[in-house]
Amino acid sequence: MFRQVGKDAMKQSCTMRRWSTTHGKLSKRHSYYSPTPSFVRFVSSNAAPFPAPPSLPSPLSAPRQHKSKVNLRPGPFKPETSKHTPTPTKALHSPTHTFPPPSLGAAKDVVKHDIEDAENHGVLPPPPLGANWFKRTMHTGIELAKFYYRGVKLIFTRRKDISLIRARIKNGGSPLTRWEYRLIHKQEDDIKKVVPFLIIALLLEEIIPLIAIYAPFMLPSTCILPSQRQRIKAKRSEKAIAFAANYRQLFNKLKTSASPPGHLSLGILHTVDDAPYALCGQVVRHLPVSLPRLLGLPTLGPDLLRIRRIKQRLEFIILDDKLLMQDGWKLSEKFLDEALQERAIMVRGLALRPKESKLGHWLQSVKGTSRDDALTRRLLLLVSRQ
Repeated sequence: MFRQVGKDAMKQSCTMRRWSTTHGKLSKRHSYYSPTPSFVRFVSSNAAPFPAPPSLPSPLSAPRQHKSKVNLRPGPFKPETSKHTPTPTKALHSPTHTFPPPSLGAAKDVVKHDIEDAENHGVLPPPPLGANWFKRTMHTGIELAKFYYRGVKLIFTRRKDISLIRARIKNGGSPLTRWEYRLIHKQEDDIKKVVPFLIIALLLEEIIPLIAIYAPFMLPSTCILPSQRQRIKAKRSEKAIAFAANYRQLFNKLKTSASPPGHLSLGILHTVDDAPYALCGQVVRHLPVSLPRLLGLPTLGPDLLRIRRIKQRLEFIILDDKLLMQDGWKLSEKFLDEALQERAIMVRGLALRPKESKLGHWLQSVKGTSRDDALTRRLLLLVSRQ
């Protein structure tokens, strides 16, 4: 009997163990419960113990992982340094001084100052006291028109005086003086400007003060107000100083090109490759632009026209030097400054004695030169002074 009970208990125990292993739905605890007495487990064979489930880390004991903070603001980054050695390039001559034109508002203030200065010096009569804006404007316009009319009339009046001077010289009278020579030269320059000036004065008289600011070379010498004349000379001097400083290396190169020694031909200006690239907003590539700026000449047109202006200025200086040595070169400071600036000699910050010394050295350097070498000698002196 006990043997039968033991067989039944073993069979039931094996069935329970097999079902638990196959289906995996009963835990270890369920497999030990059985309707048979507890001693039956001892009679049966020992069952293999169930593998313990792997121990999982407790969520409380695990270290909390913090997300890295993202900085949305872009920071500067260090550029990668290139190991390539750049090839040295040829330095360009770029002016360090620029002269931008004034704005329209500033130009209006300058025009107002020019008119007030002319009224203070008695060139223009001031408007009547107590006049409103309309009367003051009309008065200023009428007085400016009278001033321009008298200036143009003076140009045509001087023609008679110049004709008498030339007739006297032709008939064997007294020789030409330096004052007469400069008057004739200025008259020829004003005659070229008077026709365009008359057209502008008849059509748009109110823009003539602006022309004195933006294009002073268009005005005849007899139609310029005193403050306008001072400003034109000051700007011309500033530009000459700037060009002399910026293109010093270029002028040194020209000095080494002198052939024969002590003389520099005008033809060398066509062959110089290294030349200034910028001039008052205009791109240029040739040397003849810098020399007219030193001499205070216009730079419009091709190189051929600019070199022609340089030649004409040098021819004027040749005869002016001759008359200075003939009449004596003891000049007032005003005319001394004018003579030095015409020869591209800087006068800013100089006293009267150094100015006279510079002019005397110039005249001594050109004294005794032949007619053929006079121009080339002065061109080299002009370049050497920078």
